[in-house]
Amino acid sequence: MSTTFLAIVGFISLALILFLLIRGKGHPLVVFTLIPLVAALICRYNMTNINEFIAKGMTSVLPSLILFMFSITYFSLMHDAGLFDPIIRILTPKNKASVFLVLLSTLLITYVAHLDGSGTTTFIIVLAACLPMTDKLNIRRKTIMCLLCFGMTGANLVPWGGPTQLAAIATGTDINSLFQRLLPAIIIMVFMSVAITFLLSRLEVKKGAGLNKGSSMTSTGEQESAMRFRDIKWISNAVLTVLVLIALFTGALTTYICFMVGTCIAFLINFPDVREQNAALKKYSSQVIGMLITIAAVGVFQGIMSNGGFISAMAGSVTSLIPQALQPHAHWIIALFGCILLMALGTSSYYNVLLPMAASIVAPFGVPAASVAAAFLLTGTFGSLLCPSVAALYVGLGLADVTIGQHIKFSIKYLLPASVLMLIFATIIGVTMF
Repeated sequence: MSTTFLAIVGFISLALILFLLIRGKGHPLVVFTLIPLVAALICRYNMTNINEFIAKGMTSVLPSLILFMFSITYFSLMHDAGLFDPIIRILTPKNKASVFLVLLSTLLITYVAHLDGSGTTTFIIVLAACLPMTDKLNIRRKTIMCLLCFGMTGANLVPWGGPTQLAAIATGTDINSLFQRLLPAIIIMVFMSVAITFLLSRLEVKKGAGLNKGSSMTSTGEQESAMRFRDIKWISNAVLTVLVLIALFTGALTTYICFMVGTCIAFLINFPDVREQNAALKKYSSQVIGMLITIAAVGVFQGIMSNGGFISAMAGSVTSLIPQALQPHAHWIIALFGCILLMALGTSSYYNVLLPMAASIVAPFGVPAASVAAAFLLTGTFGSLLCPSVAALYVGLGLADVTIGQHIKFSIKYLLPASVLMLIFATIIGVTMF
């Protein structure tokens, strides 16, 4: 099968998947499973090949699937136990809360939480801490997801971050010098994210966000909230959560094991009776089953598209479309569409396949590899949390109770223009070459 045909089928399949998800015309289970399967059959792969592709894809998403199952259960239990109520009251004294300040706090927490480079950890920490507060203010959860994306784009570019490491390896660039080149642009990204936070806060206020007269940030009164600090069950839950997060940050345990063990202990603290545990398990399992099915379907999509050669063929076709006269600027032209291309190709193929191809095209014209890497990083990072094949994204979507279609439809309106502006700014200040 020719790579051109694979690329055509791949692009058509991905366009159809995104269209159905964004328009809400198909459930992710159906879309992520059947369309790649049909694409593989069209390209004359036999069932043995398809079975191998899917098996590899399922292996890649299995840790995220287990993590999602236990992290959602854990934080749902803690929310019901009132763990976050006193914290919300401390953060918003006297029931006065600015939508902008709450969103800005969420953005700052995102930057701090994402310093370890793990998207999964960031979603868990930020959403668990901030959703109870933003829900009280009637801030839409898809707005919170969009804001998290902006916070994580800049933090993604730290030297120990996955994208920066991939780009440095792919272009043979020293990672420290690459980060130093990126630093002025990262500072601009931080200011840009604050501006977007203000814009989103104004939008949310227009949509009705903010405290209504007579409403309060917590459902309990001052006395009950204060008493929680002295309640042995609340103290036990708080200590357990701190220990889980310490284990998460330090890497003492694998991420999903942290929450597996934490959930077991939380059940013992809050539901000492076996019948209560069974009832709670039934309640929380109903909240996670839908997203577990979606993550499994993503494994099918990822397995077929990656192992079937579709993604590599798509990446190769992008570079071949650039005319000879524009080849000295090939890296800039491709990076201009970096947000969309990363959504289509996924992180690995974007940095490991497309980036080296672009670097090799412009190298004879004197464009440094570090300049190419910077251009790809500064635009691609905006698409990393819009990519349907990123399993960690579904942990955040599950916690926020937002569908992948809703997330892409809302967030791309802000992330795509921001990526283009970022490339222009980076060119003006000399971070990358045109």
